Amino acid sequence: MRGLAVRQAKAARPVTTVARTAKRDNVLSQAVLFTAVGVLATLLNAGLYIALRGTFSAGASNIFSLLITVVGSSEAHRLFAFADRAEHPIRMHLQTLAVFGFYCVSNNVALGLLHLVVENPSSVAEAAAVTAMSIFGGITRFVVLRAWVFSREQRPGHPRRGRRGWSS
Repeated sequence: MRGLAVRQAKAARPVTTVARTAKRDNVLSQAVLFTAVGVLATLLNAGLYIALRGTFSAGASNIFSLLITVVGSSEAHRLFAFADRAEHPIRMHLQTLAVFGFYCVSNNVALGLLHLVVENPSSVAEAAAVTAMSIFGGITRFVVLRAWVFSREQRPGHPRRGRRGWSS
């Protein structure tokens, strides 16, 4: 019977969940998880852009590839990098909309600058310009997500270690 009680306690709160939560609460760990999701999203965005560029204009390819990757990466960031944070649903949707708008504008600026310098750039060159702009956008997005979208409060049932705020 005693072994059964221990198994039930483990089933209610596995040790790995506690360890993952503690790791995710640290700003460095969140940055690593955020970067991993961001790298995958950026690679997917570049691949989609190149695939769509054969059919659509640079602007349309940019918008379609961003629409898919921004929504997907926003959800992935919520699930992985900020899983232990309380989230504000309206802020999350506003953030996704703001990120989509930011990337549309910044990527079109990058594409416009590339077209000023190179007369007829290839879709790979355009994807490289968009990817370079995404690095700046990713850093900005992490700061905004950490400070604005996800509160510094823990979700109920998630232990907190260290001080409240940025340097947990």
